Amino acid sequence: MSLSVKATASPRHFLYLLAGYVLVHLLVRLAMGGTLELDEAEQLILGQQLELGYNTQPPLYSWLQWLFFQAFGKGVFALALLKSLLLFCIYLFSWLTAGKLIENQRIAMLAAFSLFLIPSIAWESVRDLTHTVLATAIASATFYTAIRIYQKRSLSGYIVLGVLLAAGMLAKYSFGLFALSLLLAALSIREYRSVVADRRIIISGVIALLLFLPHMFWAIGHLDEIRAFISNQVGEGRETGYLKGVVSGFSSLAKNSAEFLILVWLVLTLLFPSIYRPLSASNANIHRLLAARFLIAAVLVCMVLIVVFGTTQFQSRWFQPLLIMFPLYLLSRAEASGFSSRRETLLRSVLIFFAVTVIVLRFSQFWLAPYVQRNANRMQYPSAELAEQLKQEGFTAGTIIGDSNLTSANIGLYFDGARLLSPKTELFFADPRGSEIAAEGQCLIAWKATRQDDMPAGLARYLDSLGISVTGAVQRYIRAPYQYTDRGEYRIGFVLLSPETSCNTPVLN
Repeated sequence: MSLSVKATASPRHFLYLLAGYVLVHLLVRLAMGGTLELDEAEQLILGQQLELGYNTQPPLYSWLQWLFFQAFGKGVFALALLKSLLLFCIYLFSWLTAGKLIENQRIAMLAAFSLFLIPSIAWESVRDLTHTVLATAIASATFYTAIRIYQKRSLSGYIVLGVLLAAGMLAKYSFGLFALSLLLAALSIREYRSVVADRRIIISGVIALLLFLPHMFWAIGHLDEIRAFISNQVGEGRETGYLKGVVSGFSSLAKNSAEFLILVWLVLTLLFPSIYRPLSASNANIHRLLAARFLIAAVLVCMVLIVVFGTTQFQSRWFQPLLIMFPLYLLSRAEASGFSSRRETLLRSVLIFFAVTVIVLRFSQFWLAPYVQRNANRMQYPSAELAEQLKQEGFTAGTIIGDSNLTSANIGLYFDGARLLSPKTELFFADPRGSEIAAEGQCLIAWKATRQDDMPAGLARYLDSLGISVTGAVQRYIRAPYQYTDRGEYRIGFVLLSPETSCNTPVLN
């Protein structure tokens, strides 16, 4: 039986499966308890209040996190729930888009779930990414909205497009590469050019600009820090010479894009070699063409970054918004070429296998880690035990200043109303006036002391910049064994300042 014959799949069936998958990951994360990953720790700090900008990343994720903290309390549940809903949106809009590229809705469902074959989405996004997950969810929604505008040309569609473009830029600055790639793809197709040429596109642009403008003014005031961060991330070819920089850039682009796509490409190629056959005119699909041109434009935009702007390095997670259409496009070609029901069954089995594998890996990251790795990982830090010891040492409430986001957030998670500060988020300073507990409480300064006793130099400089003196203060130490393993202890050094010694310096700009 060929899948060129129309078949249907219940949307409710897809939503149940997707909700079940996301819910399992949510429950696993909650079962891991109150120890945070890097990006979770950062959001616990930044989500303390609303600001036009927080650090070298745009603020939308932290705005959403603040909202979830207000609704569900400041803790792991609010952190995990936001991430879970964004993951749900990625798969949901991928499925909706696949439904426009693929007639057979069973195959469209498998196309959405084929994102399980992209490790950056199936694993890293679940484990610790934040801004990238948000940008990918918005990119998926934006691509689908572009198709809907082509189909209906409604004013509401252009309004939604403007909101999504602003949201994308407020999620991650690199979203601009996605927007540019989609624009170039639309301009390259005669039918889609009319969407761009419609006067209502001006409404989209105005809405996007007005919504992004407040943060843009903040970003201009911190341009040096943002530029330094971006330069450090993408590299600069000027120091090694232009030609060496170009070679390094293309090498990094090839390596990391291959790393991003290799598994999904290999599986789909082995199962559906027909994807490389030329398609007849009768199988033409304008939305499939848009996806193809979008992928080409995304690669060309990355090449321009290398040749013109001197980009020398990429990371595989950066390709999430740019290459998420890849498996949808390949399966669209496979359906148009036709293949047997046996191959559909094989794909379904492969996707189930990888979905289960990812869930097992999440378990292994925490409960099985002691049996498969030499050293404990971050999720095994004994945060609750250390927080309890700090209470016994005399800290009850107030401001917590850690040497890193992890130190500050993992302690602060167990003290209601605590104000959290860290030199790793030096552009953000929580206002003590936002918490009566912080304004009137103690000041705890803590650092990781597993390998050395002394306060780290970076933390000391940060305290100096805040005008906080620890001269004469007694440095004390606590320790606790890692969870679910007997491989060592985690040790923290700390200084506890009395309420009379203020940590509540003026709010930084």
